[in-house]
Amino acid sequence: MSRAALVVLALTLACSDPAADVVDAGSADGAEPLAPDGAASDGAAPADAAPSDAAPTSTDGFVPADAEPPPPAASTCRGYATRYWDCCKAHCGWSGNATELGTALASCSIDDVPQAGFDQPSSCGSDAADAGYTCFSMAPRAVTETLAYGFAAVPAAGAVCGRCYRLDFDGTGHYDPADPGSATLAGKTMIVQATNIGHDVGGGQFDILIPGGGVGLFNACTRQWGLESDALLGAQYGGFLTACKEAGGSHDQVRSCVRTRCEQVFDEPRFADLRAGCEWFVDWYAAADNPNLDWSEVACPADLVGLSGLDRRPLDDVALCAGGEGGECECDCAWAAGGCGEDDGSCCWDACCGE
Repeated sequence: MSRAALVVLALTLACSDPAADVVDAGSADGAEPLAPDGAASDGAAPADAAPSDAAPTSTDGFVPADAEPPPPAASTCRGYATRYWDCCKAHCGWSGNATELGTALASCSIDDVPQAGFDQPSSCGSDAADAGYTCFSMAPRAVTETLAYGFAAVPAAGAVCGRCYRLDFDGTGHYDPADPGSATLAGKTMIVQATNIGHDVGGGQFDILIPGGGVGLFNACTRQWGLESDALLGAQYGGFLTACKEAGGSHDQVRSCVRTRCEQVFDEPRFADLRAGCEWFVDWYAAADNPNLDWSEVACPADLVGLSGLDRRPLDDVALCAGGEGGECECDCAWAAGGCGEDDGSCCWDACCGE
């Protein structure tokens, strides 16, 4: 769950999987980036840049398609997925954070209207009329019964904006190996595109954008969604699922509880994408709580590029993963400065923390 939030070398950083010290991972970065993320963006969009206005793909049920996920690399890394949705303008929404792409991620107004330009402040830190929010079209969606697309925050290392990753779920939970939702995910694949970073998102962690997934460190959702209380968002770290699990009951009862919260919070027609993404979490994702996975970087599907406007394909800079179990590793060990936590068995833990 979210306490949410490459250059080629930085990709191998994510082969590390430092154990978090809490069950919920973290809020992604919703503020205008400053060091150490890189220089603050000047907000100036290229003259020919324009936000993506692609119509959101339906998330209501499975979309008939012949889509096949890009094949995984010969060597994959171990990792896990958390979740968040804080409604903030994302890290990749500033042009200075996506300079190699020529355009940044479009942000939306409080009414979910795509904004022109990229110099507006983030709604997490400003209540200005032109503040940028996460667009509702960023909600995850099913492509087939075993393939889904979405967006995620990744570790804050290098030029991550627009990179895509294949996540193959192995049927176990990161904190609870027997998590029933994670077991249901076994054999399923998700392709996510990086649109955000998180200082507290560790190596090998993918903080997936899921409506109702928890706001974490930042919260612009209460304002954007017109809620009377923050309590309607569920647990700050973990959102609807954590709140429902705290109420007790079987996994089926917990899923039913989450579905009810989806219906109650996203009950207006304008929230159709958010409700569909929230119900996707209940149905396709089976309300999995921090599932384990094997991942590799892949070329982005056209559908994700069309939604975000972030296209790395012309750069042809997909990086190979060095593998997450043993062997030689090239690791940026900056993440270890705050403590290594428990040995997670990854190659980068050994390289950065082993004796």
